[in-house]
Amino acid sequence: MCCLPHYNNWDSNNNRVFQYITDYLAPHGFSVVTARTFPQKLLAVRCGLGRYGRNNICYNDEFGSYMQIMTYISDLPCDDTEWLPLRRMERCDKCHACVISCPTGAIDTERRLVNSDRCITVVNELPGEFPEWIDENAHNSITGCTKCQDCCPANAHNKDNIKMGVAFTEEETTELLNHKGDIPYSASIDVKLEATGISREYTDMFVLPRNLAALLGKSWL
Repeated sequence: MCCLPHYNNWDSNNNRVFQYITDYLAPHGFSVVTARTFPQKLLAVRCGLGRYGRNNICYNDEFGSYMQIMTYISDLPCDDTEWLPLRRMERCDKCHACVISCPTGAIDTERRLVNSDRCITVVNELPGEFPEWIDENAHNSITGCTKCQDCCPANAHNKDNIKMGVAFTEEETTELLNHKGDIPYSASIDVKLEATGISREYTDMFVLPRNLAALLGKSWL
């Protein structure tokens, strides 16, 4: 398994790591396949790479929760190792920062799992109109939501580890807001969208213009 401190670019990061592992194993006669559909957080905790937070996200000592978990299966023989129990960080027992910060109340102190029906990340990445129960002030990100992670003490050591991304001009922002699915983006926006690492699934099915409009307090379509 491999942890990468980034939210987007899953496909390109996976391809890069997969190729690295393949190049390492091939000369020794072994192979590897990607296991994307495996329960990756569960495997990471069971293997000792991390622990759950109250927000049901996996935390690693070095990266906190700002990482990608990638799983691979190889025919390389390995020694038996300990299969650890499911564990949550001890600090979560007395901390409710994520509960307070969640903009939609999706984190319940009485549950081990986040209420996915209330999580704005789920809604934020599906097409269509936003549900009526979402308050307009809950919108905070073009894709996903990191409110429960940004406030977490387990991420305090990474709070200043910020990489600046691309910037869009006012004219480009207007084009994004008015984009229709059957019209190609202009060349400048196309290049910048690729650089953001945001999946084209979101940009091509009105998710991006809808979410951007919500952030700016503008009407969508």
